[in-house]
Amino acid sequence: MDISRSRRGIAAPRTTAILGLILAAGVLVQGLFAGGFMERGHGWHAWHEALGNALVLPPLVSLLVALLLLRRQPDPPSALVTRVFLLVLVIGVILTGHAGTHLLMVHIPAAIAVVGISVRQATGFTRVPNLESRLPQENG
Repeated sequence: MDISRSRRGIAAPRTTAILGLILAAGVLVQGLFAGGFMERGHGWHAWHEALGNALVLPPLVSLLVALLLLRRQPDPPSALVTRVFLLVLVIGVILTGHAGTHLLMVHIPAAIAVVGISVRQATGFTRVPNLESRLPQENG
């Protein structure tokens, strides 16, 4: 399957994919090292907070790119809605993270959703090809 063909409808597909992967990787790193600041002190907490705040940039840049290219290469409505939703969700994750431990029950699942949506965005909203079309045809 030709990836460039399947991503033709997405504004700036390479930029979108790179930003989605950066966001997913950043959130995963946040989760992997979250226990460090919860047990060891303020240094880890400051690092977690700084990286978390910086993770608003990939979805913001992705949305701005899509809006700047709206006339020349418009996103499908579902892709544009996903970009807006992802930005709002990341802001929500950041806000619940700043609220402290009493909102961890919202913060962690929302961060997991961010990873899923950003990976979906990085794949360019491609569809899995129909397996039946790949099977050899039976004769007679």
